[in-house]
Amino acid sequence: MHSIETEYFKVSLDDTKQVATLYWTKEVKLDEFQRGCRVFTSMFQQGNITKGLIETSKRGALPSEAADWLYTLQSTPGKSEPLHIALVMSEERYQNLIYDYSQSLVNLCQESMHLNYFTKVEEAMDWLLQESPTYD
Repeated sequence: MHSIETEYFKVSLDDTKQVATLYWTKEVKLDEFQRGCRVFTSMFQQGNITKGLIETSKRGALPSEAADWLYTLQSTPGKSEPLHIALVMSEERYQNLIYDYSQSLVNLCQESMHLNYFTKVEEAMDWLLQESPTYD
């Protein structure tokens, strides 16, 4: 397993499961958010994988610029198959997401990324390992 850790995040690549993980350890500002996402994205390239888990319950709210910036990372160079990302969040944030569900966000991500939302890390990992397709 390869990992990089700062005071704001921990990114790891589990070679046996072929899954990259990003755990936010505390509230972040835009620059820390960008750095964590760049490191997470680099794990996909280094490990030649298509599955990732992002745990956001400690991350805090992000400025609107974060969403715009994130769209630039939605496609990992060199990947012909879509990425499968499990996003884990608090129950409250999940309920707000359902309430504020945006079809435009889904349309932007659906070609290069399959995104699924969870409130438990175990459920997210099960989806990545059991239900999301693999490409050989």
